[in-house]
Amino acid sequence: MKEYLLLFKAISKNNGMDMPENGRKAKSYKIMGRLALCCIMLPCCFIVGFIVYVMTQALIEAGGITEGLELIVQLMSVFGVIFSIMVIFNVMYFSSDLQHLLPLPIKPSSLVAAKFTHAYFAESVMEFMILFCGFIGYFIAAGIKPVSLITAITGVFLIPVLPLVYCGIFCLIIMAFFSKVKLLKNVDFMVGLASFLFVGLFLLSFIQLDNVNINSYIDSMMNGNNIFISIMGKIFFTVPLFLKALGENSIIYFLLFVLINAAAVALLLVLGNALYLKGVFLVSSNGKTGSRGHHKDAVSYERTSALKAYFIKECKILYRTPAYRKYCVVVNMIWPVLVAAMFILPSTKDFMAAFRRTFINRHVLSDVIVLMMVIAISFFATAMNSIASTSFTREGAHFTFIKHVPLPYEKQIQVKSLVSILYSGITVMISIVMLCVLMGCSPLQYLYFLIIGILSVVVCTYIGIMLDGAHPRLNWEDEYGALRGNLNAFFNMAIAILIAMVLCAVGWLLFRYTRFSSGLIYAIYLAVMIFACYRMRRTSVKHTIISIKRDLYS
Repeated sequence: MKEYLLLFKAISKNNGMDMPENGRKAKSYKIMGRLALCCIMLPCCFIVGFIVYVMTQALIEAGGITEGLELIVQLMSVFGVIFSIMVIFNVMYFSSDLQHLLPLPIKPSSLVAAKFTHAYFAESVMEFMILFCGFIGYFIAAGIKPVSLITAITGVFLIPVLPLVYCGIFCLIIMAFFSKVKLLKNVDFMVGLASFLFVGLFLLSFIQLDNVNINSYIDSMMNGNNIFISIMGKIFFTVPLFLKALGENSIIYFLLFVLINAAAVALLLVLGNALYLKGVFLVSSNGKTGSRGHHKDAVSYERTSALKAYFIKECKILYRTPAYRKYCVVVNMIWPVLVAAMFILPSTKDFMAAFRRTFINRHVLSDVIVLMMVIAISFFATAMNSIASTSFTREGAHFTFIKHVPLPYEKQIQVKSLVSILYSGITVMISIVMLCVLMGCSPLQYLYFLIIGILSVVVCTYIGIMLDGAHPRLNWEDEYGALRGNLNAFFNMAIAILIAMVLCAVGWLLFRYTRFSSGLIYAIYLAVMIFACYRMRRTSVKHTIISIKRDLYS
């Protein structure tokens, strides 16, 4: 136990983001933290609590009680697998601290336990909050009972365990298997396949519905024909036990829930003791990857300008590094898929068809709503891929390299922002074109929405650049750590949400309290976004250069 605690403390300390404690920078980060809390965490928690409360009240009238909470818990379990599987892989096998830990006389099970615990706390904080608020909504509707209360408090911390145990066991088995055939490169494919499977299971619960409303979903759960709930109840088999303990105030089911979670963790440690080192040795034997073609790249850089070479370098880092490729590049695919899904899924296509008819008739409100959709997609897509908000963080220990590049700091910032605008802009343009096609927009609207989308991408990009330039996270063990523990990406998302909310609110107010035409509202937004781009670029470049010089020469 002592060995495990020391390892956990060391691993957690090495993977944390150092925050300024004094001065203007510390004050600004406190403000950003409050903003993120108010714009992301609290709204999510409130919405979840309210949904559980409403569904539980409706279920009580229909003869149920915990089915609404079951939906939230199972969704958290699915998202826990999807978003944690690659993190577990990285923490256990690809973190640089292994080269310091493996030579020590440490049991593999202790190392697996320490790394698993670190990943558990790093990945589950938001889940703790959402589950806690969901349970509050449930108790407000259903009332509080002693065992149910204890079950809920325990469930906040134990529900995320089984999904992460699945990820850990999957990692151990896959890496042990590939250690036999020496095919480390196929790990990415297996992880992608597992994630795709869980995303598909999640979508099944909505494909079966004719329309999205609380009554149809409650009916599907009460009738026992909700595919998502049925399948997930078998995969995450501790959830039904938890719900039994909660709904029936049963101490027996509560103890079973705790014991099975403990048994799952014990199984992970037993497998870790037997299989972990095989996978670690596979990674070690493969050494550094991606070195082939290095000479070829060096020659090509010699034949091009410094500006172009720097741009190519930034693009290749994003594409060739597995962590950046998944979380910065591939993640952009979600937005065109979501746009298409709104018009294809049976549960939403009727609503979108009715909305399309209203839009074609040129109602001002429908024009404003489509404009808001374009702005929201543009800001969210740019902030979500975190390319801008990790621009300097990705330099890591080589941050001082930017001092020796034969390019002024302003040009380097320009390249880093251009890379983000390129990747985010392509995604946004594809999504907007799909939206325009499906909504039946005119050619002029195509052009206008594309311009608004790109302007939104530029504004969000320069916000992310300024945030990361002010306090980049340079001490990270691996590329996943550069992304997952980076508060700049979190703050950028919070600011993006806030700006999108303000712009949407202004659009609604212009529609509600003025007689402005759609064309005039469009003109106002175009002028505002052009001005915002101009001011944001100047402010971002100026403050980022000051921050870079301070960090490099202090």
